Amino acid sequence: MPSETSAVRTVNRISDILNCFTSKQPLLNLTTISNTLNLPKSTCHRLLTALEAQGFLARDTAGRGYRLGYQLLYWGMVAQTTLDLRNEALPSLQALCETTGETAILSIRDGNVGICLAMVESSQSVRLTMQVGRRIMLHAGASSKVLWAFLPEPEIRQILAEIELSPVQVNTITDREQLLLELGRIRERGYAVSFEETDAGAMGIAAPVYDHAGQPIAGIGIAAPLSRFPAERVSVMAPAVVDAARALSARLGARMNG
Repeated sequence: MPSETSAVRTVNRISDILNCFTSKQPLLNLTTISNTLNLPKSTCHRLLTALEAQGFLARDTAGRGYRLGYQLLYWGMVAQTTLDLRNEALPSLQALCETTGETAILSIRDGNVGICLAMVESSQSVRLTMQVGRRIMLHAGASSKVLWAFLPEPEIRQILAEIELSPVQVNTITDREQLLLELGRIRERGYAVSFEETDAGAMGIAAPVYDHAGQPIAGIGIAAPLSRFPAERVSVMAPAVVDAARALSARLGARMNG
């Protein structure tokens, strides 16, 4: 078995240190951790200091040792929110898939990229699929564009200034002014549409999902082959996508008007 690289060894040691803490042993000192992991005290101290500086560990006020830090609590809350969102979305995704006969997708924004968080695949022999966890640039595809079209204007322009509008497929929008106009059209009609922006021979429709505070936090949509979904069919299927997004938003506590 090949030897670990320095980076991998460090990551493994950090993981081992964090795993030392349990509900029965929430407070540990340098000596205990060093002995438990058979690490030299100097190495252990250096890692503990770095973890404390990043908020992963916190020193006990009485000087007795270390506890897990608030950064881990924050990550846990983020993870729990993501897991809750996925679980809450599955009924809407399943219903949308059944109504339209197409693959239903839930997407979220991570900084300046969109991520496929969950998917219910169409049962049709010719269908589109998307790998869960796939990362797509925000300017490409309905499921990505809908993630920032409903943000406040200053935030939209900040994202636009930061991202590189690289072409992904033949119809990816790469002009900033055109993209701003497209985001405006998405806000006006309440959903995003794309034709061959991320995948050849594919189209998509997506609508925004809101949380209890009325903030856009996700997008729900469908992906379909162009051969079965010409442009004139969008107006027929878009209401089902919007309804699915509204149903999920309502489950998340959003107040839906109209």
